[in-house]
Amino acid sequence: MFPVFRRPFGAPNAVIYSYELSKSFLDENVTSILEVGSGIGIFVYRYAVLRKDSLVMGVDQSEKTIEYLNSNYGKYYKNLQLKSCDFCEEGLYLGKAFDAVYSSDVLEHVTNTESFVNNIHRHLRAGGKAVVNFPNESNHGINHFKEVDDVRALFAAFSSVKVFVVDIQHPVDKLWRLTKSLYESLFSRSTKEARKRLYSEREEQGIDCFEESTCYSFINNSGKVRNWMASILAETFLLMKPTIDIRQVEIGNILNRPRLVVVATK
Repeated sequence: MFPVFRRPFGAPNAVIYSYELSKSFLDENVTSILEVGSGIGIFVYRYAVLRKDSLVMGVDQSEKTIEYLNSNYGKYYKNLQLKSCDFCEEGLYLGKAFDAVYSSDVLEHVTNTESFVNNIHRHLRAGGKAVVNFPNESNHGINHFKEVDDVRALFAAFSSVKVFVVDIQHPVDKLWRLTKSLYESLFSRSTKEARKRLYSEREEQGIDCFEESTCYSFINNSGKVRNWMASILAETFLLMKPTIDIRQVEIGNILNRPRLVVVATK
């Protein structure tokens, strides 16, 4: 079976570029990495495939999501481990410290950010690096940072904290938006409806279980043929290389920036 038929699909947005974006911040010599909030596995799967000499562990609070990933992807790769846990649990320890901890599009939904960050710190070896990227827009999620110092305060346990503003632009933006609309119409009509709900009803944005998301609902309820088609389309999206502008910010207002990346060294 071609690998593309086993890959988790990704909607045409910043999340699908999670692995590509991570390469700008993660060292090539990383031999072990933990992803917090694996979701449908867009990052953890690609990392395991392309970095076969590295131990890759993905965790998510949703047991159903981890069961899905194990049955569809985990069994194919010896370097990939998948576990279900509440990463906001006080004193959580998974039995290993990693070279790197990665998290994408999770922090903005976390209800206990202090415990979340403490657990990231605990799972890093000395000198290890955490890379946490998330949108910082006031109409998305429940956590928003106004100033760079607010981010540094949350990651105060780390020896070094750098904050980057990331802007992802597509070379043919209008065509991209049209493609995105077509994608959602064909494969995930509920995404548009859910987005309207999330933007209008703030209390729904603190998603603690990924199985509540439209992304998981789609892959869990759709047949294999539809998922294969979505995966192939996702691969096509990845061929449409965006321009990724990365700029470090030392001070100032960062609210309503489309994407922030925090790079914290233990």
